[in-house]
Amino acid sequence: MAERLEEIRDDHEAVQAFVLGMPKGGDLHSHTSGAVTPESMIAWGAADGACIDTTTFVASSGPCADGAVPIADALDDQALYDSIVQAWSMEDFMGTLLEGHQHFFDSFGKFGGVLIDSRSDDMVAQVRSTAGKNNQVYVELMQGFGSGTAGTLAEAAMLDDDVWDEPYLLEKRAEILEDPGFDAAIDAAKASIESSLSGSDTLLDCGTPMADPGCNVDVRFLVAANRTRTRAYVFGQWVFAFELAQVVPEIVGVNLVSPEENANSLRYYNDEMLALSVLDRFNEEDATRTPVHVGLHAGELIPDVLPMTPEGQMELDYHIRNAVEIAHAERIGHGVDALGEMAGDGADDLLSDMARMGVMVEICLTSNDALLDVEGREHPLKQYMAKNVPVALSTDDQGILRIDITHEYVRAVEEQGLTYPQLKKIARTSLEHAFLAGESLWKTRDDFSALVDECASDSPGETPSAGCDAFLRANDKARIQWRHESATSAFEEATVSP
Repeated sequence: MAERLEEIRDDHEAVQAFVLGMPKGGDLHSHTSGAVTPESMIAWGAADGACIDTTTFVASSGPCADGAVPIADALDDQALYDSIVQAWSMEDFMGTLLEGHQHFFDSFGKFGGVLIDSRSDDMVAQVRSTAGKNNQVYVELMQGFGSGTAGTLAEAAMLDDDVWDEPYLLEKRAEILEDPGFDAAIDAAKASIESSLSGSDTLLDCGTPMADPGCNVDVRFLVAANRTRTRAYVFGQWVFAFELAQVVPEIVGVNLVSPEENANSLRYYNDEMLALSVLDRFNEEDATRTPVHVGLHAGELIPDVLPMTPEGQMELDYHIRNAVEIAHAERIGHGVDALGEMAGDGADDLLSDMARMGVMVEICLTSNDALLDVEGREHPLKQYMAKNVPVALSTDDQGILRIDITHEYVRAVEEQGLTYPQLKKIARTSLEHAFLAGESLWKTRDDFSALVDECASDSPGETPSAGCDAFLRANDKARIQWRHESATSAFEEATVSP
């Protein structure tokens, strides 16, 4: 297999075909709203009677205000259609780096008006279908799930100049939970998630002879807090996340979203790391509570997006370090500025600590190029790998960026020079570090040489023994890993012996 990829390395179309057929595990860093295509959003908006401002390209519900027209008009107006696609994605964008950076983040506010709750099943179905067609078996999606209700409750309960410490935060947590609006928001989110999952099954024709490849893709969710809001708002969103996970099995973790360089993001960064550590510890110390995992966007920074002051540039020194040490992040999203971090004993020590602790990095090559102009040898991927930090490739916002996971693996081959064994390890790592319930299929974490004792005599792709089958049924992670390994065995056999 390794030889086959090397034979075709300089043939882009051949590499693309090879990588498309390769099983690629899971996508652990994907924002639901950014993962769907603008073309689909236009179709949904047209069907739902939504409107589009022809100057700002901000979508809204009908009836249309002055300066807006029905989105349905775009179906018969190619110029309008193309303009919406360009406004809602990076399609044909030709501006500067910072203009592109802003354009990307602004797009979420433009198309948000068409992503109403009744379209949640369409969104999940599209993400699953895309993943399945790209030979993945698992996706984790980040979204808010109505956590803003708890954010508002927290802002009412917490004063701006309050001193944050563990007793204070736990006291405010209890106050937020006592508000009747909190339980109502939890119930609404639970119903929405259940509807989106069952609805996606229906849309994909799961359980029928016409089943879409997405039916073989399992989905879990992370509740994402909006770091551009106040620290109290973020705290409330995280309180919501930990409680939602107690009643919705598909909620497996928390995260932070929105620009890391935003003024509030920078001002409250360490307070939010503290808050997350308090909630995480509270949850872990109660054996009756469902575990909630921690993934954090950190280090998605370059000097140009930060204030050009000594204080502003110092933000490059510690974000990943504090996410790992204070908030106990199990995974880091992006991690682009790691090699310049100065906190503690510096970057080399940071990477060594991450390797020792098993902190995985979600690598988003195209996103880092488009938004930060970090690519090729400037990207820290190879340095992470050299230090044995676990890494996996992810799409970030494939609909906005106009990519898919196959594109990212092809980029890893052509831009980063990765080999088939390295790609295979990355795919396995994505599932090994997925926030799935249960034990791993592998006997030793991140050592993909031996299966657990229950399956040691079994071979993926064949019918598992009774003992192995029982283990797979009891452990979601192992079950999905077995599915991936079975597909990998079939791919390698077919590629070697076409």
